[in-house]
Amino acid sequence: MARGRAVHDDGPDGRGCRRLDGRSALAAVVVLLGLYGVAVLTVPGQWLDDQIFGWVQRPPYGPLRDVLPTAARVVLPFAMLIALVLVAGWRLAVGRWAVVAGALLVPLVSIPLARWLRVSLPRPDHGYSYVDNTMPSTHATVVVAAVVAVAMMWPSQRPAWLGWCLGGVVAVACLGNVVGHAHRPSDVLASVLLVIAVAGVVRGLSARLARRDRGW
Repeated sequence: MARGRAVHDDGPDGRGCRRLDGRSALAAVVVLLGLYGVAVLTVPGQWLDDQIFGWVQRPPYGPLRDVLPTAARVVLPFAMLIALVLVAGWRLAVGRWAVVAGALLVPLVSIPLARWLRVSLPRPDHGYSYVDNTMPSTHATVVVAAVVAVAMMWPSQRPAWLGWCLGGVVAVACLGNVVGHAHRPSDVLASVLLVIAVAGVVRGLSARLARRDRGW
C-alpha cells in the first residue's frame, strides 16, 4: 500500500509541480524585470509591444472576438477559483495539509502583488496605446495563479488531459485580455512570470522545510 501511494500521490512538499523551484523563481524575476525595463520604460519596447498588440487583433476570430474577453475576464477567474476550492477540499480530505497550504500561498501572494505592481509601477508616455500602466494583468494573474495552485495540489501522476486543460485555460486568459483591449501582450506575460516567481519561492521554501523536518 505504501509503495502504491508513493507512485500515485505527492509528498509533503507538493511534487505535483516539480519544475518550480528557487532557480525558476530567480529566472522569472530576471525576465520580468527585463520585460518591464524594455516593454514599458523604453521607446522601442513600447513600440514593439504596441505592434504585437495590433497583430493579435488581426486574425479573423469571428464570434470568438466577443467570447474570448468575457471568458478571460469573467468566466475563467470565477471558474478557476471554484476549481481551486474544490481541489483544496479534496486534498485536505486525504490529509495533504502542507501541500494545500503551500499551493494556496501562490494566489494569496500573487494576486495582491500584481495589483500593487500595477498601481505602483511608473509608465512613461511615449505615445503608444493608452498611457496608464497596466502591467501586470490582475485578471490574468488570478487565472494563472489558480492554475498553478491546482497543479501543485494535484497528485504527481496527473492525467495528460489535465495538463492540456490547464495550459488551455492560461492561453485563453492571456489571449482574451489582449483581444479585448484590456491589456497589452507584455502585461499578460508579466502575470505569468510573476506567478512562476511566487510559486518557485513557495516550492523552494516548502522543499527546504520538508528536508529540515526529515533531518529532525
